[in-house]
Amino acid sequence: MFGGILASIVLLAVTFGMLKLKTEEFDKSMMFGAIGCIMLLWVIPWGMLVIIPIAIILSIASPASREEWNKYKNRRIAMSIVLILLLNLFAFYPVSEPEGAEQWGNPIATENPHAAAWPASEQYTWFYDGAVVGIVNARTPHTFCTWSQDSSSMALGVMLGMHDQRMRQSIEVMNSYIPAFSTDPETFSLEEVETEGSHQYGDEDYFVARFNVKKDGFETTLATVLIVGFPNAGGELSLLSITRPLTSSQDDVFEEKIVLQYIESQ
Repeated sequence: MFGGILASIVLLAVTFGMLKLKTEEFDKSMMFGAIGCIMLLWVIPWGMLVIIPIAIILSIASPASREEWNKYKNRRIAMSIVLILLLNLFAFYPVSEPEGAEQWGNPIATENPHAAAWPASEQYTWFYDGAVVGIVNARTPHTFCTWSQDSSSMALGVMLGMHDQRMRQSIEVMNSYIPAFSTDPETFSLEEVETEGSHQYGDEDYFVARFNVKKDGFETTLATVLIVGFPNAGGELSLLSITRPLTSSQDDVFEEKIVLQYIESQ
């Protein structure tokens, strides 16, 4: 949470400084608007992906707002660009170290060379119960809010191809640890499986997404992937991924055993 609090303080300070700099008339409306937008980052699902369009619509809809924009146009445009850049720069702020369940033993990898540098993330990987288990703690630059943090981040990750980058390590681990599994980590694709979007583990519902791993150009499913989201306020999301080859005898698609072990360990 500290990263989100620090980012909010810096954004407010920069807003005040830019509005005060070399001007005789302070733009109070923009200051209050910026404060409101920063506060909404903590409570609005999908964060700035929703806040920015709403702010634009309100600015256009109100005659008073249009008049103020004409008056302070250059300064407001410059400030908006700077704030969005700062918000994305804070996505480089380090995340916490992933923690797995005691039953999994020691992780076999504590980094993922295929993961993008932005946003900041840490990934630990285990081989347990015939599956590759990964925990990723990652920044969510678009929101500090827990509501829909997992589903929105997953949707963005799929759109940007980040899930493919992270999955390469799981493919490499299965090649090393499962003799019957062999596929080129450079030539696979993830096919999203239609699911309810959530599943109850214990007494709570958690966001879930499921994928099939396929070799490019072939329809045969090689492995299945389950991803479970664990939101955190302040712009850090934890994702538990379980990749299991189709040759496994385990038939619980929601991986109750492993997910509950993780939940109980936190």
